[in-house]
Amino acid sequence: MAPKLSKLDRETTGLKVFPLFTILGWVLIGFSVLIGVAILSPTAASYWGEASKATRDAAPLGSTLLGWLSTLAWWPKLLAPLTFLGVASFMLGIAMEFASIPGILDRRIDVLKQAVPLMGKN
Repeated sequence: MAPKLSKLDRETTGLKVFPLFTILGWVLIGFSVLIGVAILSPTAASYWGEASKATRDAAPLGSTLLGWLSTLAWWPKLLAPLTFLGVASFMLGIAMEFASIPGILDRRIDVLKQAVPLMGKN
């Protein structure tokens, strides 16, 4: 049986978990940018810069040009969902953090009213 959490623990669970989601988001976005800069940019420069259209069209099977083309066709299809997942994870982490703030503020108001008795009276 799962342990019962107090109301404050239930309300502030997002504060314990949100760093994982924001870091996961940044890691996935950074991975996409890194692959784009480290792999796709040099490969695209080599493919379109070093070979003319006639050379690219006449490339035999198994040639380096077709390897570059397959890299340029495959990686963007993989990176688009990863980048989307990274942005979604980052936004989820921010939303979890913001969702737990009202519960914490309510608790602090209650504690402040107990510490300063005249504050809660109009």
